[in-house]
Amino acid sequence: MKKMKGIITILCIAAGLSSGYGLTGAEVLDKVENALTGPQDVESLNILTLANSDGSGKEIREMKMYVSGTDMRVVKFTKPAGVSGIGLLVTGENQIWIYLPEMKKIKMIQGSFKNDSFQGTDFSYNEIGSYEYKKDYSASISSEDDKTYVLTLIRKPGSEKPYDKLMMTIDKTTFIPSKAEFYNGKTLKKIMDILEVKKYGKYDIPVKIKVEDLEKKHYTEMNMKDVKFDQGLKNKGIFTQQYLKKKE
Repeated sequence: MKKMKGIITILCIAAGLSSGYGLTGAEVLDKVENALTGPQDVESLNILTLANSDGSGKEIREMKMYVSGTDMRVVKFTKPAGVSGIGLLVTGENQIWIYLPEMKKIKMIQGSFKNDSFQGTDFSYNEIGSYEYKKDYSASISSEDDKTYVLTLIRKPGSEKPYDKLMMTIDKTTFIPSKAEFYNGKTLKKIMDILEVKKYGKYDIPVKIKVEDLEKKHYTEMNMKDVKFDQGLKNKGIFTQQYLKKKE
């Protein structure tokens, strides 16, 4: 009897240790967001390749991107001439503006339009605008091994996000996702692959990202160049409508 009690005690202690040291899905997702927004701010030149899934119809664009925190961004196309000057300003989840230089007009992106394609790319306005997931999705760990977690993200009631479910594969060392799959019901609609992560000092930064829209059979690949960190961009007037209209 005493031996049985001893075994039960050991099992209870083991279970307690497991629950104490193991991460929940919400905790993993929190670490993902912290990893993706680790620097105070980031400035980069981005080379975008847009093409059909079979490689045809290829187009190359360049854009400057300025990021601060989880949801402050300025994105400006610089090449080619057809899109040069078009810019996006994000100062919060519900604060997204686009600048169209031909019209000399700044327009707010509202409601479901935030889920539309950003200027023909396979990123939506929301996806360009934020790395936040936990506001809109509940996370659970569906599987894990020595190197990765696989999270299942289920859309919360009332969220305006277009996807019911996300499946996200996350590196256990960096907490940077390597892959995210976006579903409506059981239908896989979009895939995001982070193809390359570089270490800059204390920061692990995704520098090569590919997003493919399976319905449109089209992809966008983004490569980050000339990356700069922690320049105090908030104090330089970057995240304003005035700067959005300024030519790079």
